[in-house]
Amino acid sequence: MTQKLIDHARARIAARTDDVREQEVQLREYCGKTAGLGGLAANFLLFAVKITVGLLASSVSVMADGLNNLSDAGSSLVTLIGFKMAAAPPDQEHPFGHGRVEYLSTMLVAVMIIMAGYELIKSALDKILHPAASVFTWVTALALVLSILVKLWMALFYRGIGRAIRSQTLMAAFADSRNDIICTLAVLVSAVVEWRTGWRLDGYMGLLVAVFVLWSGFNIIRKAISPLLGQAPDPELTEGIRRLVLETDGVLGIHDLIVHDYGPGRRIVSLHAEVPSSADILVSHDRIDQIEQKLMERFHVVACIHMDPIDTDDERIPALRSAAQQALLQIDPRLSLHDFRVVFGDTHTNLIFDIEIPFGFSGGADLPRRIQQELQKQDPTLCVVANVEYRMS
Repeated sequence: MTQKLIDHARARIAARTDDVREQEVQLREYCGKTAGLGGLAANFLLFAVKITVGLLASSVSVMADGLNNLSDAGSSLVTLIGFKMAAAPPDQEHPFGHGRVEYLSTMLVAVMIIMAGYELIKSALDKILHPAASVFTWVTALALVLSILVKLWMALFYRGIGRAIRSQTLMAAFADSRNDIICTLAVLVSAVVEWRTGWRLDGYMGLLVAVFVLWSGFNIIRKAISPLLGQAPDPELTEGIRRLVLETDGVLGIHDLIVHDYGPGRRIVSLHAEVPSSADILVSHDRIDQIEQKLMERFHVVACIHMDPIDTDDERIPALRSAAQQALLQIDPRLSLHDFRVVFGDTHTNLIFDIEIPFGFSGGADLPRRIQQELQKQDPTLCVVANVEYRMS
């Protein structure tokens, strides 16, 4: 059902615009609005039903749970507003759009989850320290079962849309609904156990649930902060970009691939593509333009590609490159080089290239000297002029 809803929305949006990036932005806004309104409606329904049942049955616990559903509507409102703000078009102060608002709304939902976990801990500890008998009624049980079923629908709804558009905000809303299910189920189980056996497990069950809720809230915040700090791009995305670029005729290699994330659906990719120096520059440029367009269509990214000319005619250069690469591999198999060029002279030959090192590698500054020592065992005239940089993808 969720996928049909998204497919229908995608078709309607595609009929309005041919811009694939704009289609993704509008689709995310539509999905966020649909999920937010659905959450608001479901939580207000639970609030109205539980308050009514609580008043009729004189049950304070059911009315309290109803007020909790009213506060849950706040996370749905955050989702709704967050997606609306994230879809705002670029302006002079934010030329790359407002997509990162979605990460901020995810963090806000996570904070609300943590606050709920904190309140649960206080309530659970109070029940452990001051145990009191619970009053079990079938009206209360039915209200709790209704809450579980509605929250289960909400959780599946949020998860379905969240996975389809890869939204951290909706996955946070899913976690919030899942936590509510666990909390309500714990209340129901402990009430039934106390009714049948007299064992007062309510406080202990609540404490376990509270710890789980807090853990999920902090985990969501961690995931939301990571892209704001500049996390590594999805390996599946970078590998797909590499394959697409390298399958183009006239492209010999690729390096310095960087993915800049300005929010879901707003990524800018920059990379260096190696092309034969002997090729017609206009032909190579046209190929690069085609690659950029293909990247836009397939991965919905704006691509900026720099052409690096590679000398493929001088037979001496491949052997020197291979020797330098072999020296690198002897030091550490994780090392690689690119932008390799050679300046031949009467007294010495300069090998100029960039060395890519993995994060956490020690001794990077000493690599050019070590490589030169290794190469000069074969040819004393070889000199290494190398720049050491971290591997970005």
